Amino acid sequence: MATQSKEEIYFAVCNAILKMEVAKGHLAWTLSDISRESNVTRSLIYYYFGKEKEVVLEEAYKFVISHVFNIERTKSVGIRDRLRAILKDVKNMPYLFVLYYLEKNAGTRFGKMIHEAEGLLLKAMKHEFPDLQDRQLLEIYLKELGAVAFQLPPEQVDTLFEDYIKKPN
Repeated sequence: MATQSKEEIYFAVCNAILKMEVAKGHLAWTLSDISRESNVTRSLIYYYFGKEKEVVLEEAYKFVISHVFNIERTKSVGIRDRLRAILKDVKNMPYLFVLYYLEKNAGTRFGKMIHEAEGLLLKAMKHEFPDLQDRQLLEIYLKELGAVAFQLPPEQVDTLFEDYIKKPN
């Protein structure tokens, strides 16, 4: 196994966890399953995530939610760049949208995490685009979800949000 960055390890392990959650069911997988699926040693999984499946799953959800919703706002990205990144993530992590859909309104701890992340995202979008009404921000978010569900090719992203992007004078 080549040397991987922490981000690559998290991505591989989280992808494996999401896949196992869908394929085997809620917590019906083992850390050995995750290790085999992600090609990351169990000791490295223990180091980054812990040894308890519930904790590992929660860490995976936190990572994915933080990554997709850009919760920490570590980088400012525009609407189109954000959607391109999400489309790339979902292509590389195909079970992401399935679990989002399954958990969003399930009333679970993870569903609550998703709702909180969506609220933070809409708040950040309001700050980034103060001239847009709440309804317009919701439309943008729903367009993003639709683009992900539709598996929109990234090259079509530019035209999807042209009504919301300021035109240079």
